[in-house]
Amino acid sequence: MIFYERIPVRLRLAVGHAIWMALLFTGMGISVFKLVETNLNDSVNAALISSARAIRKARFTGDSFQHAEKNMVLQEMLRNPAYLEQVAGNRVVRPLAQIINISGRVHSKTDNVSVTLPVTAKALSRAESGLSTIETFTLKDNAPLRQVTMPVMQVGHFTGDLIQVGASLRHTEDTLAGLVLILWVVLPFVLVVSILFGYALTTSALKPVKDISRAAEKISVDQLHLRLPVPLASDELRDLSIGFNKLLARLEDSVHRLRRFTADVSHELRTPLAVIRGEAEFALRRERPADAYCSSLQAVEKEACHMTAIVEDLLLLARAESRSVAVTWEFVAMEGFLTELVRTVQPIFQQHRVSLEVAESFPDAQFICAPGYLALALKNILLNAAKHSEPGSKVLFRVYKDTGDDMIAFSVQDYGEGIPEKDLGYIFDPFFRSDTARNRFSGGVGIGLSLAQALLKLHGGLISVQSRVNIGTVFTAKIKLREDIV
Repeated sequence: MIFYERIPVRLRLAVGHAIWMALLFTGMGISVFKLVETNLNDSVNAALISSARAIRKARFTGDSFQHAEKNMVLQEMLRNPAYLEQVAGNRVVRPLAQIINISGRVHSKTDNVSVTLPVTAKALSRAESGLSTIETFTLKDNAPLRQVTMPVMQVGHFTGDLIQVGASLRHTEDTLAGLVLILWVVLPFVLVVSILFGYALTTSALKPVKDISRAAEKISVDQLHLRLPVPLASDELRDLSIGFNKLLARLEDSVHRLRRFTADVSHELRTPLAVIRGEAEFALRRERPADAYCSSLQAVEKEACHMTAIVEDLLLLARAESRSVAVTWEFVAMEGFLTELVRTVQPIFQQHRVSLEVAESFPDAQFICAPGYLALALKNILLNAAKHSEPGSKVLFRVYKDTGDDMIAFSVQDYGEGIPEKDLGYIFDPFFRSDTARNRFSGGVGIGLSLAQALLKLHGGLISVQSRVNIGTVFTAKIKLREDIV
């Protein structure tokens, strides 16, 4: 088995093809030989039986001829073997015939009978039942002889006379020997040609695999834009190439997101670090009043708190995405949950002069969730809507039961600036900000929606977004409707 596994696939296929073709050609050769042999033997047998019947008809049957006329016809048949050949209807059969009784006396025979046509016990036994017998003998010169022994019957009884017609099988054997020679010459030649063709076909068939392998060798983390060649034929290799190219596209997008995430993290942390370092250097440059030191320390504290918030959000995001965060499921009253959630976000809405309208159509009084994590996810979505709404506008917060998916839906609709279509695929990436909100003055660092998505997935849920620029955005968060606390 180890040796087999070391054999190249191309050679395995070629050897397998060669073995299969060898078996196929061997079977074909044997079948052709047997078919020709059977047809030749049947032809000889039919010719001999036809000759024997013709002799019996001329000598022993019917009253259509006078006795003298019958003898004349019989004598003509036995005197001229070519006549029997014509009766036999087979140019390769040279019949020799005789009429003999069970005592061994020969009544008449053809001139070409130079051998003794034997009368076997089997032939006598069958003759008594009125049956003909076909037998094959080997003569002294090793020449095979096919013989038909036909009984002469009168009124359904055996008369004791036998008609024997024989012919040498030398021509048949020569024909079969020639056929065997042809098969031994032609079949190996065809087999060799087939093996070479099979090897060439295998090489051609595996060429796309080789091209794919060479292309794959060129792909690295810095060359993820490269793609594998896609074969023209609609087959498994084409499906493999397309599937692998889709995988490369996902990897390229993931690497792009990771690099952008790294850059965004560096950017977000660099700013507070620069402020902290600047304040420290400013305070240490010379002696200053106590008020100046307090002002510097307050600036350092503010930026440290900002960095702490970023790190804590990143840590919670990582734990939520890896599902390593501890989740405690509870029965929660929907009305109380929404009231507390609105109370928490209301100051931010008032600060942005945006009104919040709540429409709740959840028929059940309670549902199961992790209240802290669900509230944080919905709070991030609501605050995001408030920050990107125009002053004086409103945000519609709807809660309803999605009976089709058996889920609880939370819909947040604003009428603000909207999100460009090109950014919709990235808004749930950490630190991503759309071009319309790429500054820190809008608040937050761009982790809110990412964290909301991760926390909703902990609830077996999802989040989707629909947006049109300068018209508004609708975020729909759904969580699985649980029946029991796990």
